[in-house]
Amino acid sequence: MYRTFLFLLVAALGVLPLAPSHATQPAPSPGHGLLNLDEASRQIDAASLAKYRQIAADYTAAVRAKPNDAALALARCQFMQTFAWSDELRWGEQAQKDLETCQHELRETFGEMPEIALYLLQSVYGKAAISQGTALLPKATGWPAKDRASLHAALSNAYQVTKDTKNAGLHAVEAARLAPDTPLLLSAVRYLATTGEKDEATRLLMNAPVPTTPWMANSYVNTAHDVLPGTAAREVLLRVQKAGMKVDPYASARAFLQAGDAAGAQRAMADKPQSETETSQNRALRLQVALAAGDAKAAEGALQASLAHDKGNIWPLTQSYGMLLTIEPAAAFHPALFSLLVSLLSGLLAIALSPGLLMFPVHYVGTVRARKKRLTVPLFDSIGLRHAWYGLAVFFVASWLVPQAMLGRLALTLAGNAANLPLLQPKLAIAHAVTLGVVSLALALTVWRFGWRQWLGSGKWEVKWLIWPVIAVGLALLGSWVVTRYGPTGTQALLWAESIARGAAQLGGAGLALLLLAVAVPIVEEFVFRGCLLGGLTRHMSFVASNIWQAVIFATAHCDAKRFLFYLLIGLTAGWLAKKTRGLAAPVLLHAAINTVFVVSILSH
Repeated sequence: MYRTFLFLLVAALGVLPLAPSHATQPAPSPGHGLLNLDEASRQIDAASLAKYRQIAADYTAAVRAKPNDAALALARCQFMQTFAWSDELRWGEQAQKDLETCQHELRETFGEMPEIALYLLQSVYGKAAISQGTALLPKATGWPAKDRASLHAALSNAYQVTKDTKNAGLHAVEAARLAPDTPLLLSAVRYLATTGEKDEATRLLMNAPVPTTPWMANSYVNTAHDVLPGTAAREVLLRVQKAGMKVDPYASARAFLQAGDAAGAQRAMADKPQSETETSQNRALRLQVALAAGDAKAAEGALQASLAHDKGNIWPLTQSYGMLLTIEPAAAFHPALFSLLVSLLSGLLAIALSPGLLMFPVHYVGTVRARKKRLTVPLFDSIGLRHAWYGLAVFFVASWLVPQAMLGRLALTLAGNAANLPLLQPKLAIAHAVTLGVVSLALALTVWRFGWRQWLGSGKWEVKWLIWPVIAVGLALLGSWVVTRYGPTGTQALLWAESIARGAAQLGGAGLALLLLAVAVPIVEEFVFRGCLLGGLTRHMSFVASNIWQAVIFATAHCDAKRFLFYLLIGLTAGWLAKKTRGLAAPVLLHAAINTVFVVSILSH
């Protein structure tokens, strides 16, 4: 760019003739009496250097004439910087030396002025910029807010270069608070959101000036969708649209969908008809919007498009297909979606049969023990290995099928962005209640076979048996205090459990949350894991081995690796109580106490 400019400048001064703009000239040769290209280039460089020196000398003379004019001194350095930072000039080193001298004089004379200090800070990078910028912080307390914001922005960029995300985020936040129109506003919002200060992040974004370009408007909306809770993204969207900014239809649809406005999301997507060039992510969004709006026809079209382009994404599409069937059961007979029907049925069959795989080695152990006359004493007379398989199969199938049928791909948001959880919580609570109801109905005959006597137990209770269960409840209390005091760890399992508790409280208060999680859940889970599973295993294995097996499966079923050991201990303790009391009442009470602690701590936080 500079070489072209200088070529035109020197040509205009008469050093070289300009060729007609409409013709492409061949390279001149010495035989034509013209300069060759190398010589012409040297003359251009010499002429441009001479002109540079002339202008630089004029700047220097002007600065000497007005030694107190900081703006003039700054303009002199900026002129030199233009050429010093060019990679195309042969004499760039000369300009670099001039710039170093100019900046030294500028620092000595006007270094305390905010504008000059910030200009000089822009000339260094990384650790040097951090050192120089940090030294300016005490002096900057009296600077105008705009200049202080620029200093924090420069430090944020410098820390970002050195991969210090914490300090980069802190300085970005300071810059945004001082100057809401700072380019680092979205960095500040993201940092605040990741540190749990979502309210402050929302305030910063909503108080910032309205974006002036569609690109910035899209960035504002997408950032709000990614890191801010509830309806924040929709509020940002409506604000920029009111200012006349056009936002990408996909970004608009995500914002509306996050706010629970499926109709708004559908209207936004109507501005962007489905096409062959649509990305996989946008096809998934189109499908999600159609399912949320209950539009079976649109959902079928989106599923067919995804099947044609995203062949390696069958399982997520199968989950969405399961929700479509709840909207339009006739979709099960749609030929184009037959592969998804097969996938859904295969998945359900695999889930249902998987507990059976666990029973094969157990049955083999029981057969060997029987041949060796080492008979086991079953924990519950009416429960066998087939009941263990059936109980687990029903529990696993219902736990997967019901939430997917009622929530579809919406449930998958728990694995990534949790910003929209407040709006999903009531739906999750309802889905969980339905799941427990389905399990209860499917196991009704087994419950009848089990009998009330085995629920209550036939063994004599002893106070010493309660020592370890009390310790377990104490551990639950301690864990809940840690979560309340320091915040959740953010695992999917914890988010799911929290959301069910909060959703039930939204629907019917704390009483409904306790009824669901501290009464219904313990009864159902204890019957499945301690009644069916442990009872069936003890017909073929020793109690110690059976108890370990069922506790491991119980802990694994909660899908929370960080708390696996805790769930394992609870499972072992509940199994031990079941054996001691010859019933499920004690395990249910233990489970209920722990879940009560969890619900109370969540709702009181």
